[in-house]
Amino acid sequence: MERVAIRNLLLAGAALAATASINPAQAGLFDPAPAYPTRFTDTTLLYDWTGFYAGINGGGSFGHVNWSSDPDLTSGTTNVSSGLIGGTIGYNMQNLGPLLVGEEFDFGWRNFNAVIPPASCAPNCELKSQWLSTARLRFGYTMGTFLPYVTGGVSMAGINQDNAGQPFGVAHSVSFNFTAGAGLEFVVSGPLTAKLEYLYVNHTVPDCLAACGGGPIHMNLSENVFRVGLNYRFWAR
Repeated sequence: MERVAIRNLLLAGAALAATASINPAQAGLFDPAPAYPTRFTDTTLLYDWTGFYAGINGGGSFGHVNWSSDPDLTSGTTNVSSGLIGGTIGYNMQNLGPLLVGEEFDFGWRNFNAVIPPASCAPNCELKSQWLSTARLRFGYTMGTFLPYVTGGVSMAGINQDNAGQPFGVAHSVSFNFTAGAGLEFVVSGPLTAKLEYLYVNHTVPDCLAACGGGPIHMNLSENVFRVGLNYRFWAR
Protein backbone atom coordinates (compact mmCIF):
# COMPACT_ATOMS: atom_id res chain seq x y z
CA MET A 1 0.00 0.00 0.00
CA GLU A 2 2.79 2.36 0.80
CA ARG A 3 4.44 1.69 -2.60
CA VAL A 4 1.15 2.33 -4.42
CA ALA A 5 0.66 5.64 -2.61
CA ILE A 6 4.20 6.77 -3.47
CA ARG A 7 3.72 5.81 -7.14
CA ASN A 8 0.44 7.73 -7.40
CA LEU A 9 2.07 10.77 -5.79
CA LEU A 10 4.91 10.69 -8.32
CA LEU A 11 2.48 10.41 -11.28
CA ALA A 12 0.42 13.35 -10.01
CA GLY A 13 3.54 15.49 -9.65
CA ALA A 14 4.66 14.69 -13.19
CA ALA A 15 1.25 15.65 -14.63
CA LEU A 16 1.31 18.93 -12.73
CA ALA A 17 4.77 19.77 -14.04
CA ALA A 18 3.75 19.02 -17.63
CA THR A 19 0.72 21.28 -17.35
CA ALA A 20 2.77 24.14 -15.91
CA SER A 21 5.21 23.97 -18.83
CA ILE A 22 2.52 24.77 -21.46
CA ASN A 23 2.69 28.36 -22.79
CA PRO A 24 -0.71 30.12 -22.23
CA ALA A 25 -0.47 31.63 -25.71
CA GLN A 26 -0.05 28.15 -27.20
CA ALA A 27 -3.11 27.03 -25.30
CA GLY A 28 -5.17 29.77 -26.96
CA LEU A 29 -6.15 31.38 -23.69
CA PHE A 30 -5.29 34.90 -24.88
CA ASP A 31 -6.48 34.64 -28.51
CA PRO A 32 -8.49 37.72 -29.62
CA ALA A 33 -12.25 37.43 -29.95
CA PRO A 34 -13.43 36.52 -33.47
CA ALA A 35 -14.38 39.44 -35.71
CA TYR A 36 -18.03 39.83 -36.67
CA PRO A 37 -19.34 41.32 -39.97
CA THR A 38 -19.85 45.08 -39.88
CA ARG A 39 -20.97 47.82 -42.28
CA PHE A 40 -18.62 48.26 -45.25
CA THR A 41 -15.53 50.34 -44.53
CA ASP A 42 -12.59 50.46 -46.89
CA THR A 43 -9.67 52.39 -45.48
CA THR A 44 -7.96 52.22 -48.87
CA LEU A 45 -10.59 54.43 -50.57
CA LEU A 46 -8.87 57.40 -52.15
CA TYR A 47 -12.00 59.53 -51.77
CA ASP A 48 -15.32 59.08 -49.98
CA TRP A 49 -18.13 60.72 -51.99
CA THR A 50 -20.76 60.42 -49.27
CA GLY A 51 -22.37 63.66 -48.14
CA PHE A 52 -24.58 66.65 -48.88
CA TYR A 53 -23.41 69.14 -51.50
CA ALA A 54 -24.46 72.28 -53.38
CA GLY A 55 -23.11 73.87 -56.52
CA ILE A 56 -23.49 75.99 -59.64
CA ASN A 57 -23.67 74.97 -63.27
CA GLY A 58 -23.73 76.53 -66.70
CA GLY A 59 -23.75 75.56 -70.35
CA GLY A 60 -26.11 75.48 -73.30
CA SER A 61 -29.40 73.92 -74.30
CA PHE A 62 -30.42 72.98 -77.84
CA GLY A 63 -34.05 72.10 -78.45
CA HIS A 64 -36.73 71.75 -81.04
CA VAL A 65 -40.49 72.24 -81.09
CA ASN A 66 -42.54 69.84 -83.19
CA TRP A 67 -45.86 71.48 -84.03
CA SER A 68 -48.99 70.82 -86.06
CA SER A 69 -52.03 72.99 -86.78
CA ASP A 70 -55.50 71.50 -87.08
CA PRO A 71 -57.16 74.52 -88.79
CA ASP A 72 -54.86 74.49 -91.83
CA LEU A 73 -53.44 70.94 -91.60
CA THR A 74 -49.81 72.11 -91.58
CA SER A 75 -46.91 70.95 -89.42
CA GLY A 76 -43.22 71.54 -88.93
CA THR A 77 -40.26 71.84 -86.56
CA THR A 78 -38.73 74.96 -85.05
CA ASN A 79 -35.22 74.79 -83.56
CA VAL A 80 -34.25 76.83 -80.50
CA SER A 81 -31.09 77.29 -78.44
CA SER A 82 -29.98 79.23 -75.40
CA GLY A 83 -27.29 79.58 -72.79
CA LEU A 84 -28.13 78.14 -69.36
CA ILE A 85 -27.05 78.93 -65.79
CA GLY A 86 -28.33 77.50 -62.54
CA GLY A 87 -27.75 75.86 -59.19
CA THR A 88 -27.70 72.31 -57.78
CA ILE A 89 -28.21 70.58 -54.44
CA GLY A 90 -27.81 66.87 -53.79
CA TYR A 91 -26.73 63.98 -51.59
CA ASN A 92 -24.44 61.02 -52.35
CA MET A 93 -24.35 57.65 -50.55
CA GLN A 94 -21.31 55.37 -51.02
CA ASN A 95 -22.00 52.37 -48.78
CA LEU A 96 -21.26 49.46 -51.11
CA GLY A 97 -17.61 49.79 -52.04
CA PRO A 98 -17.23 51.73 -55.29
CA LEU A 99 -20.99 51.84 -55.99
CA LEU A 100 -22.72 55.17 -55.42
CA VAL A 101 -26.38 56.19 -55.30
CA GLY A 102 -27.39 59.83 -55.08
CA GLU A 103 -30.25 62.24 -55.50
CA GLU A 104 -29.99 65.65 -57.09
CA PHE A 105 -32.23 68.68 -57.72
CA ASP A 106 -31.29 71.53 -60.03
CA PHE A 107 -32.88 74.74 -61.28
CA GLY A 108 -31.69 76.74 -64.27
CA TRP A 109 -32.54 79.78 -66.33
CA ARG A 110 -32.51 79.76 -70.13
CA ASN A 111 -34.51 81.65 -72.76
CA PHE A 112 -36.33 79.72 -75.48
CA ASN A 113 -38.46 81.68 -77.96
CA ALA A 114 -39.82 79.42 -80.71
CA VAL A 115 -41.75 80.93 -83.61
CA ILE A 116 -44.62 78.69 -84.80
CA PRO A 117 -45.67 79.83 -88.31
CA PRO A 118 -48.94 78.15 -89.45
CA ALA A 119 -51.26 80.37 -91.52
CA SER A 120 -53.93 80.16 -88.84
CA CYS A 121 -51.53 81.89 -86.44
CA ALA A 122 -50.95 85.10 -88.42
CA PRO A 123 -48.52 86.67 -88.00
CA ASN A 124 -47.02 83.88 -85.82
CA CYS A 125 -47.69 81.85 -82.73
CA GLU A 126 -44.97 81.59 -80.10
CA LEU A 127 -43.75 79.13 -77.50
CA LYS A 128 -41.54 80.62 -74.80
CA SER A 129 -39.77 78.96 -71.88
CA GLN A 130 -37.47 80.72 -69.43
CA TRP A 131 -36.68 78.13 -66.75
CA LEU A 132 -35.94 74.43 -66.41
CA SER A 133 -35.68 72.15 -63.37
CA THR A 134 -34.99 68.46 -62.79
CA ALA A 135 -35.18 66.06 -59.83
CA ARG A 136 -33.07 62.97 -60.52
CA LEU A 137 -31.39 59.87 -59.13
CA ARG A 138 -27.71 59.27 -59.90
CA PHE A 139 -26.06 55.86 -60.12
CA GLY A 140 -22.27 55.89 -60.27
CA TYR A 141 -19.18 53.72 -60.04
CA THR A 142 -16.37 55.54 -58.25
CA MET A 143 -12.80 55.17 -59.43
CA GLY A 144 -10.87 56.99 -56.74
CA THR A 145 -11.35 60.69 -57.42
CA PHE A 146 -13.40 60.10 -60.59
CA LEU A 147 -17.14 59.38 -60.68
CA PRO A 148 -18.79 58.37 -63.96
CA TYR A 149 -22.57 58.13 -63.57
CA VAL A 150 -25.94 57.77 -65.26
CA THR A 151 -28.95 59.75 -64.14
CA GLY A 152 -32.69 60.00 -64.68
CA GLY A 153 -35.82 61.46 -63.18
CA VAL A 154 -38.50 64.13 -63.53
CA SER A 155 -38.27 67.34 -65.57
CA MET A 156 -40.21 70.59 -65.07
CA ALA A 157 -40.33 73.77 -67.13
CA GLY A 158 -42.37 76.95 -67.44
CA ILE A 159 -44.24 77.20 -70.76
CA ASN A 160 -45.91 80.29 -72.30
CA GLN A 161 -47.91 80.21 -75.58
CA ASP A 162 -49.47 83.07 -77.49
CA ASN A 163 -50.26 84.60 -80.86
CA ALA A 164 -47.71 87.37 -81.37
CA GLY A 165 -49.23 90.84 -81.48
CA GLN A 166 -52.81 89.62 -81.04
CA PRO A 167 -55.14 90.37 -78.10
CA PHE A 168 -55.80 86.74 -77.22
CA GLY A 169 -53.72 86.67 -74.06
CA VAL A 170 -50.99 84.22 -73.01
CA ALA A 171 -51.46 80.58 -71.98
CA HIS A 172 -49.22 79.73 -68.99
CA SER A 173 -48.44 76.16 -67.92
CA VAL A 174 -45.82 74.05 -66.15
CA SER A 175 -44.53 70.97 -67.95
CA PHE A 176 -43.88 67.68 -66.09
CA ASN A 177 -42.13 64.91 -67.99
CA PHE A 178 -38.87 62.92 -67.86
CA THR A 179 -35.14 63.46 -68.21
CA ALA A 180 -32.20 61.08 -68.59
CA GLY A 181 -28.48 61.48 -69.14
CA ALA A 182 -24.93 60.78 -68.01
CA GLY A 183 -21.91 62.60 -66.67
CA LEU A 184 -18.45 62.54 -65.19
CA GLU A 185 -17.56 64.20 -61.87
CA PHE A 186 -14.04 64.50 -60.51
CA VAL A 187 -12.29 65.95 -57.47
CA VAL A 188 -10.62 69.34 -57.83
CA SER A 189 -9.44 69.67 -54.24
CA GLY A 190 -10.83 68.24 -51.01
CA PRO A 191 -14.62 68.71 -50.96
CA LEU A 192 -14.62 70.71 -54.23
CA THR A 193 -15.58 68.73 -57.34
CA ALA A 194 -16.25 69.56 -60.99
CA LYS A 195 -18.55 67.80 -63.45
CA LEU A 196 -19.41 67.46 -67.13
CA GLU A 197 -23.02 66.45 -67.80
CA TYR A 198 -25.48 65.75 -70.61
CA LEU A 199 -29.25 65.58 -70.16
CA TYR A 200 -32.05 64.80 -72.59
CA VAL A 201 -35.17 66.60 -71.39
CA ASN A 202 -38.70 66.08 -72.70
CA HIS A 203 -41.60 68.44 -72.01
CA THR A 204 -45.35 67.97 -72.13
CA VAL A 205 -46.89 71.05 -73.77
CA PRO A 206 -50.68 71.54 -73.77
CA ASP A 207 -52.50 72.38 -77.00
CA CYS A 208 -52.68 76.11 -77.65
CA LEU A 209 -56.34 77.15 -78.03
CA ALA A 210 -57.68 80.64 -77.28
CA ALA A 211 -54.21 82.17 -76.88
CA CYS A 212 -53.43 81.02 -80.44
CA GLY A 213 -56.60 82.45 -81.98
CA GLY A 214 -58.70 79.33 -81.44
CA GLY A 215 -56.36 76.60 -82.65
CA PRO A 216 -55.81 73.99 -81.66
CA ILE A 217 -52.07 74.16 -82.30
CA HIS A 218 -50.25 71.07 -81.00
CA MET A 219 -46.71 71.60 -79.72
CA ASN A 220 -44.04 69.36 -78.20
CA LEU A 221 -40.74 70.65 -76.81
CA SER A 222 -37.59 68.58 -76.16
CA GLU A 223 -34.03 69.72 -75.51
CA ASN A 224 -30.45 68.52 -75.15
CA VAL A 225 -28.58 70.13 -72.25
CA PHE A 226 -24.77 70.24 -72.15
CA ARG A 227 -23.28 71.79 -69.04
CA VAL A 228 -20.37 71.96 -66.62
CA GLY A 229 -20.61 72.52 -62.89
CA LEU A 230 -18.79 72.97 -59.60
CA ASN A 231 -20.04 71.27 -56.41
CA TYR A 232 -18.91 71.75 -52.82
CA ARG A 233 -19.55 69.04 -50.23
CA PHE A 234 -20.67 70.63 -46.94
CA TRP A 235 -21.15 67.49 -44.89
CA ALA A 236 -19.40 64.12 -44.92
CA ARG A 237 -19.40 61.14 -42.59
